Amino acid sequence: MGLSRCEYYSKVYGCWLGKTCGGTLGAPLEKVYGERELFDVWWYPSLPEGGIPNDDLELQLVWLQALEERGLDIDARVLAEYWLDCVAYNFDEYGLHKVNLKKGLLPPLSGYYNNWFKDCMGCPIRSEIWACIAPGMPNIAAKYAYEDAIVDHAGGESVYGEIFNAALESAAFVIDDKEKLVEIGLSFIPAESKTAIAIRDALGAYRRGLDWKDARNYVLDRSYSQIAQYSPVNLGFQTIGLLYGQDFGDAICKAVNCGYDTDCTGATVGAILGIIGGKEAIPEKWSVPIEDKITTNARWGGIVNLRQPQDLDELTRRVCAIGDGVLASSGVSLAEIDDTRLQVSDTTKALWNQPPNVISFDRGGVRATVEYVDGPAVAAGQSNRVNVVLESRRLKELNGEVTLSLPEGWTCSPVSMPFKLAAGGGIRLAFTVEVEDPADIDISNRGSARVWLENEPCWGDIPVVFLGSLKWLVSDRMDGDLDTPHEIERNLGPSGAGDGHLADAGDGWRVLVSPDFEVPIEGLFGGKPSVVYLRHYIYSPSSRSVRMGFPSTCPFRMWLNGEMVHEARDEGVLRPNLGGDHRSYATVELREGWNQVLVKAVRNDEPVSAHFILSTGNDWFSHGLTDVVQCRFPWESKSDSTTPAE
Repeated sequence: MGLSRCEYYSKVYGCWLGKTCGGTLGAPLEKVYGERELFDVWWYPSLPEGGIPNDDLELQLVWLQALEERGLDIDARVLAEYWLDCVAYNFDEYGLHKVNLKKGLLPPLSGYYNNWFKDCMGCPIRSEIWACIAPGMPNIAAKYAYEDAIVDHAGGESVYGEIFNAALESAAFVIDDKEKLVEIGLSFIPAESKTAIAIRDALGAYRRGLDWKDARNYVLDRSYSQIAQYSPVNLGFQTIGLLYGQDFGDAICKAVNCGYDTDCTGATVGAILGIIGGKEAIPEKWSVPIEDKITTNARWGGIVNLRQPQDLDELTRRVCAIGDGVLASSGVSLAEIDDTRLQVSDTTKALWNQPPNVISFDRGGVRATVEYVDGPAVAAGQSNRVNVVLESRRLKELNGEVTLSLPEGWTCSPVSMPFKLAAGGGIRLAFTVEVEDPADIDISNRGSARVWLENEPCWGDIPVVFLGSLKWLVSDRMDGDLDTPHEIERNLGPSGAGDGHLADAGDGWRVLVSPDFEVPIEGLFGGKPSVVYLRHYIYSPSSRSVRMGFPSTCPFRMWLNGEMVHEARDEGVLRPNLGGDHRSYATVELREGWNQVLVKAVRNDEPVSAHFILSTGNDWFSHGLTDVVQCRFPWESKSDSTTPAE
């Protein structure tokens, strides 16, 4: 079979052109919450001069630059560096995982911890680059896709979504049967995953002869979410567009008309069809208005430090050059690309079971993994289990010792553990970390694990990072609604901001500890309609304007330093991001030093969920704050100061 140089170029070009067409069609229709109604759009709703920028494409330009600058062996840690260096915006999971990176957590923990959006579409949309550099080699494409996905979606369904797309698109370089392509993609992800279920539902509806609209409703009912970017349902809609489409335009329109994350589904279907048929298969009706141009969010600073291709031709040539390197490293030429490498490998299947709460380091013939058994967040008086797992590829037994070094005031039991590591064997060493004094817990607490091997070269230390849990004071449950005045509201002056003790906050308060931004309040209501008050203390090293939010499903009122700053009178849909949800956030002024937040939360008949978010006040950037203390109360600071412990 094989691919000629011209065919390879045409298919890669077709991929990017098709993706741009589909993304341009769907982008004006995307909303943050999904709707039951279908769209009825059969042409570009908007064609602004200069084009519509789309993160679906521009993030892959960053990955291309990473491949060019750092080589073919890039992994999740390299891509994490490019996130911090090149991506300035912070939409949903993009922003949350970057907060983790800035606080010291490496992938996959950066994509897993405190990331409500790990089941969303941020990474399935980034699959094409991996398929294009590994044509007809879906196992290689899947490995790249996995490394990409775990940076900001580890432990989520979206990892499977990106692997599915990358494998299908890689296979599309050598086969054009769309049902077969879907089956190949499915073989690369766990059959029991929600992603696979949604895709199989779409495939099954098609094979049973359902109308595409009925198929869409069936997939939506089976994989429903109120969030438009929920990845399983969008992978199902994408599959509907691919299978039911009678031609290129019909396919991208049907994908988009299913609704939800419309720019993503349309763009992916367009990319797949562009790979199958090459650039020549995309009708001029759709391609001519798009032209050869590439539009990104670099024009307003959303993407920075990018060597942006001038047009799709330059992009295609640069991608094909990387693909030549991948093929050469695999011992395959373009002329040898065929359909004999499309079966999922055991190595790829092993990715399905990789835990998201670990950090691994290879040191020659030994692999060391830090397992955060209880997660990376710590609170005073609570033990936190950490394992160090050693796996040897060496031909002889190794003797050594693992020692954990932690911040001042922290204890570890044991501090060190000797070991004998058999040739080709493995061992798990268990440690327990504790902190008794809240003053010894900071925003980011950086330690290390030192692996010493007898009569062997010295290892570098392995980072072990813990984050301070968020602390709240919560009241007893009270009767009433949002407008019922309780005694707490009659004394709104900041309490507990001195160097006193818990009693400074008043009677009837107890401590609630949360390992992340979620505020677990449902259990406080006793399953009944009622009111609960919550107090939270924030130390800011400077006065500043910030966005403060209590994204939740319940009505609430919020005060800062004794002044009411926001309320939401109706129940809402949870969407706890850094940028806001048009319901639950307010721009407020933090003063230098300690600040007190008071929240009045109201439960009606349904269970409630809530988070607490702080970010910079800019609507576009909304960076998470990494220098404010939320992990202790003012009276828990060092005795000689109310400022954070250093």
